Amino acid sequence: MGRKIESDRIILGKLFEDFWFLIPEYQRPYVWTPDKVNDLLEDLWFAYENSPEDEYFVGSLVLKKVTQSTFDEYEVLDGQQRLTTFAFILSILKNKTNESTTKKAIEESLFQKAIPVKRIPERPRIVYKIRGNSDKFLREIILKGSVIKDDKDISIQNMNNAIKTIEEFFKNKNDTIEGFIDFLFNNVVFIYVATEDREDAFRLFTILNNRGIPLTNADILKAISIGEIEKSGNKKLAEEYAKKWEYIQNELGEDFDRFLGFIRTILLKEKARKSLLEEFEEKIFKTGKLAKGKETIDLLNKYYEIHTKIIDFSPSEKPLSIHSDEKNNEYKNLITIMKTALPSTDWIPPLLHFYNKFGDEYLLEFLKKLEFKFSSDWILYYTPTQRIENMNRILKKIDNANSSEDVLNDANIFEVSIDDFRSSLSGDIYGKRFAKYVLLKYEYLIQDNSRYEGPPNFISVEHVLPQNPPKNSKWREWFTDEEIEQYKHKMGNLVLLNRRKNSSLSNLDFDKKKERYFKGSISTFPSINHIMQKTEWRKEDIEDRTNNMIKRLTFV
Repeated sequence: MGRKIESDRIILGKLFEDFWFLIPEYQRPYVWTPDKVNDLLEDLWFAYENSPEDEYFVGSLVLKKVTQSTFDEYEVLDGQQRLTTFAFILSILKNKTNESTTKKAIEESLFQKAIPVKRIPERPRIVYKIRGNSDKFLREIILKGSVIKDDKDISIQNMNNAIKTIEEFFKNKNDTIEGFIDFLFNNVVFIYVATEDREDAFRLFTILNNRGIPLTNADILKAISIGEIEKSGNKKLAEEYAKKWEYIQNELGEDFDRFLGFIRTILLKEKARKSLLEEFEEKIFKTGKLAKGKETIDLLNKYYEIHTKIIDFSPSEKPLSIHSDEKNNEYKNLITIMKTALPSTDWIPPLLHFYNKFGDEYLLEFLKKLEFKFSSDWILYYTPTQRIENMNRILKKIDNANSSEDVLNDANIFEVSIDDFRSSLSGDIYGKRFAKYVLLKYEYLIQDNSRYEGPPNFISVEHVLPQNPPKNSKWREWFTDEEIEQYKHKMGNLVLLNRRKNSSLSNLDFDKKKERYFKGSISTFPSINHIMQKTEWRKEDIEDRTNNMIKRLTFV
């Protein structure tokens, strides 16, 4: 007899009523960032406000059934990040609702109280095996609404950040919270696959994560488009266009779905709320923005050629011609650092669309404004949704503009708070998400752009004044303990190296550190030249370099 595999769709309320989850020891810690948590919340809230009667699919779960005793317990092979996040969301909502029945329903969804007479032990909905602090964190937030601190545990840090993000999101939503809770319990849908055999469970996990389900969104879109051409009876044309699609898909590989997302964004100029397939079907094809078949593949082919030319710099394409070789290389160098260190590719659709409408004319000038707007939004901690909305405003402006100058001269779409930007860069930046990018941008601004450098093979961020100078070093003569703490993480004290950090060299005195550590990176990162010319490195040097760097970085 074959081993039983169970699969079904299930609403969140039922999932948190019938299933008890174990996060096994081999699973990675909780890793969702505030951006990812915020994205989920915004999408859920958008669905609740705009389609409150529709189901909202949040993904699949791969489970292994481990007991058939008091609880139906399941090890979670895939889906623990989402499950944990929903537990946090429900915990926060429990404290926001004033309805006693709703509060009780949430409590029962998250925690089973002990009933000794029935020999039912207490049990949280989700239990982390081995990772004690993660388990303790979940219990504390579920039972008491409080959190624990552990600066050394990355899972706890991420959980704390997730809780803060959720609390901030629901801060001013008290009036509609009951309806949203109802939506969560009854409209949010998972697909789960469960088996009692671990080998089968791992095989299912591998299939879902490595090979993918039999047909992807891209496969179905291709079938729709080719099928539309076949309806005309022109089999040769259908074969020709099938080859065009396959060529683009093969060339882009894993980036193909992302490329289709660029096309979707250019056409709709709004944040994606559903799957790629649903967005094309409902918002693009049905509304007449694009016809299925030949027109779709022609558009993909046109933007693929643009992407290859202005993003990937393929030698097979005609070279850029932005007035001069120096400007061409300046453009390519800026694109390279953006591709290397920006957090997402949401800036690419406006660039593709600008080139499609206006060609090479003022392309470099547009890129500089686009880069400063996008990177500043990120550095100033705008949410992903805010960053996407600002890129969509630029797309809309391109649509409505009569010339490239109309776009470039619109101060509103490129607006940045320079004071806030300078303030963000003037503090400690080491360890912040944007540190490597702003250092790369500074190198770009001072380098010789008469040639195209290409992406560095390796990049690390190093302190000039060490983080913990030895007691008998020159550093201790030049800096007090307080000054070390004040200046060590400032931008002016940080440099990029094209090598891995070496702790044995990091703490050398300044003269030896220059020769043995910094010298080899001058050709890649020219700002090191300035440091190499110094005989001492004091707080005034850090202050001056920080101010000069901020000045260059804010000059648009």
